[in-house]
Amino acid sequence: MQIQLPPVYYLLLAIALGAIVGLENEYRKIKGVKIFVGLRTAIFITTLGYIFSLFYYITQSSATIAMAVATIIVITTSIYIEKIRVTGSPGATTYVSTFILFFVGLLVGLGFYMYAIALTVIIAAISMYKREFIHAISEIKESELLAAINLLIITFVILPLFPNSFIGPYNFFNPFEFWIIVATVGAVFFLQYLILKSSKAGIFLSSVIGSLITGTVVSLKLLQIKAKSRKIADSIVYNVLFSSNVPMVLVQALAVIYFSTLSYKLMASLAPIILVSLVGLGIIWFIGRDKFRYKLKSIGNPFPIKQTLEFAAIFFLIFTFARMTQILAPSLLPVTIFISGIVNVAGAAFSLGTLFLANKLSAGYVAYLIGLAISAGVLEKAFLGLISKDRHVRRTVFAYSIIIGAAIFASSFIPLYGL
Repeated sequence: MQIQLPPVYYLLLAIALGAIVGLENEYRKIKGVKIFVGLRTAIFITTLGYIFSLFYYITQSSATIAMAVATIIVITTSIYIEKIRVTGSPGATTYVSTFILFFVGLLVGLGFYMYAIALTVIIAAISMYKREFIHAISEIKESELLAAINLLIITFVILPLFPNSFIGPYNFFNPFEFWIIVATVGAVFFLQYLILKSSKAGIFLSSVIGSLITGTVVSLKLLQIKAKSRKIADSIVYNVLFSSNVPMVLVQALAVIYFSTLSYKLMASLAPIILVSLVGLGIIWFIGRDKFRYKLKSIGNPFPIKQTLEFAAIFFLIFTFARMTQILAPSLLPVTIFISGIVNVAGAAFSLGTLFLANKLSAGYVAYLIGLAISAGVLEKAFLGLISKDRHVRRTVFAYSIIIGAAIFASSFIPLYGL
């Protein structure tokens, strides 16, 4: 019986992967770090793993793999003991990385070279950025750790427990669907917090990221900031007009409607509305391009559970309300979507995408309704702006929002009538 051995270039790949980790370790040695797995040792370890893969091809016995594991355990344990004797440090990084390097060579020989490459990159990155990882961990606050744990529990522990089936009159409620919304909203809140913390950005980035969920709340928070100077007032104005509306157009409406339908025909129907929206936002950006940034002193709670549940409930109620309206009173759907757009454009877009997929609405009619939702979201900012105590903020936000909202509202009829 002829034995089919792996190509010789697999051996070269195993040596190269060992050399990557070895060279990185040699560099760290120059920087004064005590490391026991240099270039030659790393290459030796991956090559040894590759040799055991050849033994496996020849013997076709699982005992060969058991022998390989026993061999690398003896080698890595010896290196680990020597490391403790010299440095006095019980850290097991060298032990684990050497063990993984052996399996990198073994995986290459067995043909799983993509896994081997991925493992090599991970080992090199963890070793190179060890200090950065330790520093980052030391900077983690208790509230951030609890937020991350809560988000993981909500997503990976609680979500699978919910049944993915519709219940109630007209099948209006799906527990699994609702909890997916909760997990998504929570993830966006947490992402917003992390980006703001790492970038030390100001109002602009905060507004854009926060508006992925709702531009309404972002606008309210901005308008509550006391405009102690004209510079701050201008920053508030243009962030309300631009930052809290761009995500609504590009993410809440367009991304939601596309990824829920994957329909290019529907996106083509939305073209006039998209064009008018972007022109209006482009004008605002051109006028206020130097007035967006203002540094925030506080970035808030990393994972506000109460707000997450509130937004998820609003999102789900809009979705349910639109679906029930389509069933019980189809003629009132435009009014329903317009009102929904005031509360949450993404919820309206998601519900329309679902109705489109069910072949209950045409592409032109869905585009028309999306336009209504977007225009409602923009017009809402005009009246929200009136709560500001600053006259300049009130007048500017109101005027621009009315103009842009009216233009988007008018463009909504183009896909409906095919003008």
